[in-house]
Amino acid sequence: MTITLLTTVPGLHLQSPSLSIITSPTTLVRSWNSPQSPAFPDLSPTLPLPTPVSSTFQHGVSTKSTKSTSRVTPPRIPPELFLDIISFLAVPDTPTITDIYDQQSNLAEICNCSLVNRFWLYAARDHLWRFVRLGGGRRGNNFVELLQHYNHESTLPSFVPHVKHLFIRESRGSLSWDPKWLNAGLPTIADSLVNLHSLEAERITWEYLSSKARDAFMKGFKGVRKLALRVCEFRTTQDMIRVIGEFENLEALALDGVRCEWDDMPTDSEAFVSRTENRAIPKPPRKLRELAMRGAHTRHVLKWIRAATKHDEGRATVQVLRLGTLGVKSAPAVGNFLKMLGASLKELHLGFDAAFIDDGDEIVSHIDLSHNNVLKEMHVYGLIIPSLPPPDASDLDPPPSPPQLMPLTTLLDGVRAPLRALSLALHPADLHALSSMDFEGLAHVLDGRSWTTLEDVQVVVANEDDGRMGRIVNQRLDRLFERGVLRVDVGFDDREVVMI
Repeated sequence: MTITLLTTVPGLHLQSPSLSIITSPTTLVRSWNSPQSPAFPDLSPTLPLPTPVSSTFQHGVSTKSTKSTSRVTPPRIPPELFLDIISFLAVPDTPTITDIYDQQSNLAEICNCSLVNRFWLYAARDHLWRFVRLGGGRRGNNFVELLQHYNHESTLPSFVPHVKHLFIRESRGSLSWDPKWLNAGLPTIADSLVNLHSLEAERITWEYLSSKARDAFMKGFKGVRKLALRVCEFRTTQDMIRVIGEFENLEALALDGVRCEWDDMPTDSEAFVSRTENRAIPKPPRKLRELAMRGAHTRHVLKWIRAATKHDEGRATVQVLRLGTLGVKSAPAVGNFLKMLGASLKELHLGFDAAFIDDGDEIVSHIDLSHNNVLKEMHVYGLIIPSLPPPDASDLDPPPSPPQLMPLTTLLDGVRAPLRALSLALHPADLHALSSMDFEGLAHVLDGRSWTTLEDVQVVVANEDDGRMGRIVNQRLDRLFERGVLRVDVGFDDREVVMI
């Protein structure tokens, strides 16, 4: 019998597992067959070994001498726990632009983790290559050249299966006929990145793309689940809709600042579902669950989806609707679309343009939220509160000014769903403008029976002051403040109405 005494580093048992793993330069793992396999049956990472001890601390007390001592097996942690620890260094699954591109320190740490061993390499690679952002500069050209090198050898780089989210941006030359890098790079990118979940395209002019690049865009990325087109241009409205209709598996669609030179949408709704012509308008994606639009042809897209849904019942069931810069022209189409969605809508985001100051009553008159009786969240953006005109000095007894943002009160008064979350983004010109808001009518509506399910009410005052604006909101909505559901944030509103 042999007794071995081992000394350990003081406080080693008190160190966090994440710190011990990340700072460990050596780790023993079992051999594995393929580093690209998504399963890790035999790759349980090991914790750091204790500090080696001197032979003076080893005492043999057995009657039989042994030539070797028993080896101490270091403790192992499950692979899924290890991957969860590594994920703390990476961006979340639904990140913002800041999360993806402004974490240089974390990127360096993940690169260091990839140098430990094969298991660490695979785990780090999944985070290193999950988001790929390409433009017309050196990075985009080098990435395309790398993929082309592997294509010549009829193989793919080992990081390709890990690329899930792709962002591509077209370069803007001094002249419209300047060569576009996407014409040369898009076919290679589309043929290589076969495991994409989301695609975000920016500053693409569809007319300037070659036929080969167009086919690669629509066929190579056809299986993506999320598509975002930002600041893109099409010749006609039907061209835009035909491109969107090619993505049959879409679950989320965002159109932000998409322009069309002219509108050629038919007035007859039957043309949206007719297949008699070769250039017939396709049907919208059947799996579409989230729709976001701002500065695009909102009424035409909504009319397209509504006509197809009416013809083929239950085709598209949008659960999250995000609409920005909502004005008078698009208000009737939005009202009809909300009525068609009915009980399928769970979350609504509405952003109004500056015309809401004067045309708010007309806009709200087209929107009836009583049909959306299972709505859970509602968020309103762009509520501008202008300064009141100065009083007339010649009028000794001026009449009181009418409250501002009364259309907002009318809009919320039509809600019949048991809302859990409500947020309002206010843009007051000054303290006096904020005080003139229709807080009395708003408080009366929110005290109604249909609003008793509220769990979170966020009011964002997009202005900077010494705290008086926040106190005004708390005082005017004192019932919500006493219930503990009111949150008032004063400062810049960084939320995006069309983010998906």
